[in-house]
Amino acid sequence: MSEQSTILIVDDELVSRYTVEVLLSTEGYILEFAKNGEEGLKKAVELSPDLMLLDVMMPGMDGFEVCQRLRANPKLAELPVVMVTALDDRESRLRGIESGADDFMSKPYDRAELRARIRTITRLNRYRRLVETEEKLAYLANYDILTGLPNRSLLLERLTQTINSAKRTKQNVAVLALDLDSFQIINDSLGHETGDNMLKKIAQRLTKLIEKSGATVSRIEGDEFIVMFETNNIVKDVSEMAQCLLDNISHQIMLDEHEIVVTASMGISVYPTDGTDGKTLLKNADTALSRAKTDGKNAYQFFTTKMNEVALERLILENQLRKVLSQNELLVYYQPQIELISGRIIGTEALIRWQHPELGLVSPAKFIPVAEEMGLIIPIGEWVLRTACKQNKIWQQAGFPTLRISVNMSSRQFQSPNLLQMIKSALAGSGLDPIYLELELTESVLMAEEADELNNIISLLTELRSIGIKIAIDDFGTGYSSLSYLKRFPVNSLKIDRSFVKDIPTDTDDAAIIKAIVALAHSLRLYVIAEGVETLEQLDFLRNQKCEIIQGYYFSTPLCTEDMTKMLENVGENGTLFSL
Repeated sequence: MSEQSTILIVDDELVSRYTVEVLLSTEGYILEFAKNGEEGLKKAVELSPDLMLLDVMMPGMDGFEVCQRLRANPKLAELPVVMVTALDDRESRLRGIESGADDFMSKPYDRAELRARIRTITRLNRYRRLVETEEKLAYLANYDILTGLPNRSLLLERLTQTINSAKRTKQNVAVLALDLDSFQIINDSLGHETGDNMLKKIAQRLTKLIEKSGATVSRIEGDEFIVMFETNNIVKDVSEMAQCLLDNISHQIMLDEHEIVVTASMGISVYPTDGTDGKTLLKNADTALSRAKTDGKNAYQFFTTKMNEVALERLILENQLRKVLSQNELLVYYQPQIELISGRIIGTEALIRWQHPELGLVSPAKFIPVAEEMGLIIPIGEWVLRTACKQNKIWQQAGFPTLRISVNMSSRQFQSPNLLQMIKSALAGSGLDPIYLELELTESVLMAEEADELNNIISLLTELRSIGIKIAIDDFGTGYSSLSYLKRFPVNSLKIDRSFVKDIPTDTDDAAIIKAIVALAHSLRLYVIAEGVETLEQLDFLRNQKCEIIQGYYFSTPLCTEDMTKMLENVGENGTLFSL
C-alpha cells in the first residue's frame, strides 16, 4: 500500500469522480473531491494536496484556467497537476502545457495506467518535498529568517575558518559586536513590525557597507549584529571600520512615514590577543559592548582583560545577591539627622549594608544598582523598611526621644502595585505610628509621561500623606528639578545632594544652587535637609541660609544599631546632643 498521499480530484461529472474513487480505493490514498474549478482552487489552498487530478472540460472555470491560477499562487505553484480530457488532440495538450500541467490522461480511465501514473507522480512529489524540507531546514539552521544574514551557528563556523586562515597567514581577526541603542523604545512606541523593518534596513546597510571589504556580517539575536574580518593593521582598519559602521547606522531611516534616527554601541575583540576561538571572541566582544553602552552609547570600545574581571565579579555578585535575605547578610545602619536650630537629633536615615562572609562590608554603591537591575531591590527594600520601622519602635519603647526614620524607596519599588499595602503592613507589624516614617524618593520616581500614571503617583502619595507619612525628594538638584512636580505632588521636604554641599567654600555656583533650592523650598512651605555635611564652613553656610536639618560626617558616620543606640543613650531628655 502507498504512503498516505492526498489526491484532489476536480471534475464536474459525478460518474467520473465515482470511477476514480473505485479505481484508487485499494491504494491507500486520501481522496478529496471538488465539483468545479472554483471549489477545486479553494480546496487546494486548504489541503495542500500531493497531486491534483484536473478535468479540462468543466462549466464556468475550465481546467486550463484552474491550472493557470494554481501556477500564479506561490504556495501552489509546485503542485503536480495531471489534466484529464477526452480530447486527444495535439492542440489541447499544448494548451495544457502552456497552462502549467505536468501530465495528461485520457478518459475513460485505464485502471493500470491511472494507478501507475499517480504512484510515480506522488513518489516524485514526496521526494521533491523532502529535498525542499531539508534545504529549508539547512537554511533555517544557518541563516536568520528576518534579515537573511548568517546566524550565530554559521558565524561560529565561518569564524573558525577565518581563525584557521589567520593562523597560517599570521594575521589578526577582528570581531565587532554592535547593538542598537534604545531599540526597545521603537518596539514599544511604534510596534514590533516597525522594529523588524528597522532591523531589515540596518542589515541591508551593513551588508552594503562591508560587501567590498571581505568582511562577514551576521545577526545573532535581537538587535545585535556581528561584523568579522581579517586584518594586518588592527588599530587603523578596525577603528576606521567601527566608526564607519556607527556613522552609517546613525543616518536617518524612513519607516512607515516615521523619520527615525537610531545609534549603536559596539564592542571589539581581536584574535589572538582576546581569544583563540570563536566563542571566546564573541563573549569578549559582548563584554566590551556592555562597557560601550555603560560609557554613554553611540561609541565603540576595545575589549580589555580588566573587563573580563569586572564581568566575572558582576556574575559572582549577582549569584550571591540572590542569597542575601535567606542567609541574613544584610544590615541596616543609621545616620543621625540634626535640627540646626536646636542641635537635637530629630531623625535618622536607614542605610542598607551587606555584610559579606568573605568580602566584608560591601558598599551599597556596588550592589544596589545590580539589585535594581535584577529586580531584587523590591524584596530587599521591603526588608529594609520593616527592619527600620521595628528598630524605631524599639527605641521609642526604650524611652528614647521620638525620631523620624527615613527610608529610601527606589523607582522599581515605587512601580510595585502592592507598595501601599506593603508599607501599611510594615507599620502595622512594627506598631510604629506613621508620623515617625519618612519615605525618600528620587526625582525620577515622580516623572510620568502618561496622565493615568501621573494620577496614580499623585493618588499614592496623597494616600501616604493622609495617614501621616512624610515624603522627601532625595538628591534634589541632580535630576529634573522641575517646579511643576513640586506643585503637584504632596511632598514635605527637599534633600540637597552632597555633591552641592561638598564644594560650598570654593564653588560659587554650588553655593548659588543651594541658596536657590532653600529659597524655593521655603516659598513652597517645604523644609530642607542637607546631606554630606563634613566641615564647619559648610555648616555655617547652611545655617545662614536657614536650612532646617543636617546630616553628615561632621556629626556622625552611619552607625550600626548598637552604636546608634549608645548615641541615643547619651542624649538629653529632649534629644539634644550637639551644641550648635
